[in-house]
Amino acid sequence: MRIAIAFFLTFAILPIAAGLVYALLYSLGIVGAMNHGFTLDHWGKIWTDRSWWASLGLSALVAVTVTLLSAGLALRLLGWLRPLLELRRVRFVLHWPLALPPIIAAFFSFQWLGNSGILARLAYHLGWSDGPADFPSLINDAYYLGVGFTLLLTTFPFFLLLFLHHYQAAQLPQLSQLSATLGASAAQIRLQVMMPILLRRAAPTLLLYFVFLLGAYEVPLLLGRQSPAMLSVFISQKFSKFNLDDLPLAYAATVLYMCMLLVIVALFFKERWPHLSTQRQARAKR
Repeated sequence: MRIAIAFFLTFAILPIAAGLVYALLYSLGIVGAMNHGFTLDHWGKIWTDRSWWASLGLSALVAVTVTLLSAGLALRLLGWLRPLLELRRVRFVLHWPLALPPIIAAFFSFQWLGNSGILARLAYHLGWSDGPADFPSLINDAYYLGVGFTLLLTTFPFFLLLFLHHYQAAQLPQLSQLSATLGASAAQIRLQVMMPILLRRAAPTLLLYFVFLLGAYEVPLLLGRQSPAMLSVFISQKFSKFNLDDLPLAYAATVLYMCMLLVIVALFFKERWPHLSTQRQARAKR
């Protein structure tokens, strides 16, 4: 066990930590060919950069919206189609979107949702539009509808499988039957028994998936606008510009982004730590 932990720390945690330390030193002007000594100017520019805050707000909004919609849709489908979802073939099909790389998902969305895509052509042949210009813009649109739709389709199957697993592991069929015996209605069982248990058990995974969506790159790069851009695209733009003075800003943005994620995760697990400790003690007594 100790060897496995040491291996994980050496080859997984240490490179990330070293990269963050280098990024911090670069943003402070300590290392780097264009730097000339310690300075906080780059951090000051990031804090006052409106495009940074616009990217942060946009990314948070997209991540929260997709997470909530995916979880809500998965819970609803679990209530409607649970007997069907318990079939092995259906679960096998639900795993297909999970194997789809984000760049491929973005390509398919572009082929379907673009002004010259499949939906636009179908609407034209059905007489619903006069041409590509009349079809609603779902690619590179101001509201990031194409990005959100693509992330939603690649996210909710995972949540559906996750909730199905917790539904079986928490013995919710027996709890639902017991609640019905005590006089609870179907709506009360769904809202006061099933949903609280499923959401509490899936909360860590939902948070980690929110963090994953917050840093999404391929889908926003191909389907979203370049200004305002989501965080990963914004940072990539800073790194790829010909102006070398933007490199310290890119490193500062990277460090700030990682610090925000670490704070979010730390606060969440700090609230859950007493509950997790109680569970571990109960298991140890058994």
